[in-house]
Amino acid sequence: MTGADIVATAGGAFDRSDTPIYFAAGESSAYPRHLLLAVNDLYHRSQEKRMVRLLDEGHVILLDSGIFNLTNEHKRATGCSMDEALSLPPDEIQGFDRLFDRYVELATTYEDRLWGYIELDQGGRENKIRTRARLHDLGLNPIPVYHPLNDGWDYFDQLAGGYDRLCFGNVVQANHPTRVRLLHTMWERRRQYPHLWIHVLGLSACEWCLPCPPDSCDSSSWLNSLRYPAVRTESAALRRLGELGHRFLYSETANRDVACQMHADAMTHTLATWRALQDRHADFGEVPHPARDEREGELMPS
Repeated sequence: MTGADIVATAGGAFDRSDTPIYFAAGESSAYPRHLLLAVNDLYHRSQEKRMVRLLDEGHVILLDSGIFNLTNEHKRATGCSMDEALSLPPDEIQGFDRLFDRYVELATTYEDRLWGYIELDQGGRENKIRTRARLHDLGLNPIPVYHPLNDGWDYFDQLAGGYDRLCFGNVVQANHPTRVRLLHTMWERRRQYPHLWIHVLGLSACEWCLPCPPDSCDSSSWLNSLRYPAVRTESAALRRLGELGHRFLYSETANRDVACQMHADAMTHTLATWRALQDRHADFGEVPHPARDEREGELMPS
């Protein structure tokens, strides 16, 4: 497939040279420069105005479709599992049409200012394809979502060969051994597509972002100390140090906005650390995604 055949996903703020990127997800009164906002948190005009204010202040925003929240609501309402909820066709999920309409409205209005917007990935491979076609017909080019545990590697090759960016799922709920295998396989297959940008959904920047680097990722774990006041973890060179003692915990009587700003600053420094470490690797002649050598043989599974 030639460069002319590759679909450029929308997002006027996307800069291929600005990598890696660590997007902050979750509700906060303060954010680092890069953040992810979900459509389900942007139904009201006041919420939309807040997003515009963040854009005006220079924040780089990735728009999430809100499907994860929608399926969680369906799971709680019906008692089904998360996997079952995610596999249902869109017309069997209450609230999908409302989410779709708001998604289209926001993407159409702000695509020139957004970094990108993630497709409505409800209902498995075939439903994702149909929904994406609807969006293409409306003049929208979302970032496709690939789920390695469900979609098959041929679908990865189809997306990687046809789009400039894709999102990589199934990581956020995976246990540690599975997560490592997913990231390593993602990296190996990414090497065949030098044009491709991969955003890993629900991945905290960690030590595995060095040997198996995504181009970007997002996480809400930067707010864990606000959700769980008894827990405070730190990292060095992206590797977790474990829980710190109670003297390092933020006081429960402290101003929450100040705490949010502290965690936003920590997120900024985490990204700076990731970039500095990747630059040091480059100084020694390493590149994040080296081209595959024919001596490595064929990738399996194909």
